[in-house]
Amino acid sequence: MNFIVFESGSRAGLSAELFFEQYVNTTGAAHQLFLSDLDESFQHVVARHPQVYHIHDSKAFEMLQNGDAVIFPADELTRQSNAIAAKVALEHGFSSTLQFYYNKKQMNEYLAPIAEHCEIKVPETFSLSSVCVKPNSMSAGSRNIQLLDNVCVTQKIDIVHEYVADVLRYDDEKIYIFPREVTLKNGYDRFIKLLPVDGELSKIIKEFVVSVCPKNEGVFSDIFHLQLCQDESGKYYYIEFSKRISGTSCVNIVSKMNPFALIDGVDQDIDTSFINGSWLRFEDFLLNMH
Repeated sequence: MNFIVFESGSRAGLSAELFFEQYVNTTGAAHQLFLSDLDESFQHVVARHPQVYHIHDSKAFEMLQNGDAVIFPADELTRQSNAIAAKVALEHGFSSTLQFYYNKKQMNEYLAPIAEHCEIKVPETFSLSSVCVKPNSMSAGSRNIQLLDNVCVTQKIDIVHEYVADVLRYDDEKIYIFPREVTLKNGYDRFIKLLPVDGELSKIIKEFVVSVCPKNEGVFSDIFHLQLCQDESGKYYYIEFSKRISGTSCVNIVSKMNPFALIDGVDQDIDTSFINGSWLRFEDFLLNMH
């Protein structure tokens, strides 16, 4: 099978490449991975593996139109914005997306009533999407006023802990959850602490996932990740989800997570020996893998 990864200059593109290398080196699978990016320079970056190729987006779209490849879910925007990619993505559960997945207000409103009884709460979401934000004090005239359109306005959570969980779902009940606590810088995981795949947070996440999607279809199906937080009182809150691997999901290679195994229907041989409660830099995981 030929896989295409869009936006491959990102961390998610790197994670996809590392997962692929680990999978084909372990199993001998004959798959090929085509890492694609809009930046012309990316084609000239030397691929690390003989079954991995760096191409431009124009070549990737040509392959999709000819039926020569499927999309591996690592991109954030391409499946939303490109008609060719969106059509091909719908052909497979692991890459399929719907437009409302990316509308944060609609997604919150969809999740909140279904997950009402879950330990993970969806923050209160306000009905307006075009807003005028005014400070209640220390304001004169039009100072510090913000006029915003097409936004999702939710209650503010006083975040104490932040979490990311990559999820591989084989069927209705067989769900592998790989949670980690993170500290973020510019939206990226800076420091990471892996959490037990069968620990308290994993159980809470599974309850949330199965409550929203009892069947392995739709929003929480196949391959996706969740971003969560916890406040000072210990309550968990949903932040958002994406129907793809997370950018730094390659850190879970140490636990034997591999989304290509899921696509091939191969069971995961989970190894939790590396999970010891330590904080590490993202770069430390890359060094350990190397």
